Amino acid sequence: MKKLLPLLLALALLLSGCARREDAPPDPVQDPSPGTEEPSGPGGYPLELDILRIEICRGGLGSERLMEAARTLPELLRSTLAENQSIIADTVQLTIGSSPAATVQALNAGAVDIAILPAEGFAGQETEAAVLLASGPGANESPLWADSSGAFQASICAAPTDYGLNLAARAGKEGDLPTWEEMNRARWGLLEQDSLPGRRAVDLWLADSFEGNTTANLSHVTVYGDFDHLIQAAEAGEIDVFPRDDSDPAARSGDTAEFLNEKVFSLGQTERFYDMVLAVSPEREDLSAPALNLKDPLMYTLTQLCFYDGTQTNADGTPLFSGVSFDRETRLLCQDVFGPYRYGWAEDKDLDAARRLLTLEGHTAD
Repeated sequence: MKKLLPLLLALALLLSGCARREDAPPDPVQDPSPGTEEPSGPGGYPLELDILRIEICRGGLGSERLMEAARTLPELLRSTLAENQSIIADTVQLTIGSSPAATVQALNAGAVDIAILPAEGFAGQETEAAVLLASGPGANESPLWADSSGAFQASICAAPTDYGLNLAARAGKEGDLPTWEEMNRARWGLLEQDSLPGRRAVDLWLADSFEGNTTANLSHVTVYGDFDHLIQAAEAGEIDVFPRDDSDPAARSGDTAEFLNEKVFSLGQTERFYDMVLAVSPEREDLSAPALNLKDPLMYTLTQLCFYDGTQTNADGTPLFSGVSFDRETRLLCQDVFGPYRYGWAEDKDLDAARRLLTLEGHTAD
C-alpha cells in the first residue's frame, strides 16, 4: 500500500495536467523580423505592407495625362485595394515607365513590386516576373460580375464566292486545310500591316500552317481600312478569303452576324493575343504566391476603378462592389492608363503566341 500511494498521486497529477491542456494559452508568437509582412485573413489576405510600388507603362498618353495619373491614382489604388481586402498598404508609390523594356528591368531588379504594361512589350523581354492578369477585347461584353477573359483573335474565313466555296468544300470534305498553292490562288482581303487581328495574327497562322509562309507571300491581296469595309467586300464577292475579328460585337448581332455565321466558312482560327498584362516582380514572390491568390482581388480592383459607376449589380441584384463608385472622368483616366479592356486571370504561357509572332517578325528579346 505504501508503494501504491505515490503511484496513484502521480497518476492524478498527470491526469489533471492533461485536463488543463486545452485551456492553456498558446505559446507566444514570435514577432516577425523587421521589414517582414505576414498575410492575414481568409485566403491569405489582406496583405499588410508599408509601401506598395507600382509602375505603369502605357504608350500614346501625353505628359499632362501622365502627370494627372501620377497625382490621382496612388490614393485611388490604395483605397480600392483596401476595400477589396487584398492589400492594405500605408503608401502606394506610382511611377511611370518610359518603355516596356525599362519597366521590365525595374521589375527584374525589384525596384517595383507590380507593373502594368503592354502585353507585347512584356513578351519581348527576358524576365522571370510572374504574370497574374491580362486584358483584351471581348471581355467588356459580359456583365461586370462575370469572369472575363478577352483577347484579340481572328477566324480565317472563306467568303461565299465560287472559289471560296471550293476552299470550304475542300476543307470540309477532307478535314484538312487546303494546300498553300490553293490558298495562294485565292483573292485575300486584309487590313493594314499594324493590325493585330486583321494582319499580324494571320501571318502567324499562315506561318504555322504553311511552312513559314505569311501574307507577304500571297499573290492576290487587297488592303482595307477596317473590318466593316472588309466584310462588305466579302459580301460583294470581291474577295475569297478574309480574317474575321472574333472580338467585334458586330460579328455577334444584326445583318453582319447573319452573313458571318450563315454564309461564310471558317478555315481556322488564330492564336489569342492580349492588350495589357499585370506582372509581379520575381523579388516579390509573396505577392505572386498561389496560396495568397491575389489574382481575383487585383482583377476586382482594376474592374472597379475602370468600369464601376455604381449602377452595376451582381446577378442577384446586390451592389457589385461594397466600396465607392467612380465618376466618368476618373473611369476614363483609369482606362487611359490601365487600358480600355477588362482584366482576367493569366499566366506566362498565355504570352507564348506573342513571343512567336515577335520572332516571326524579326524581333529578339531584349
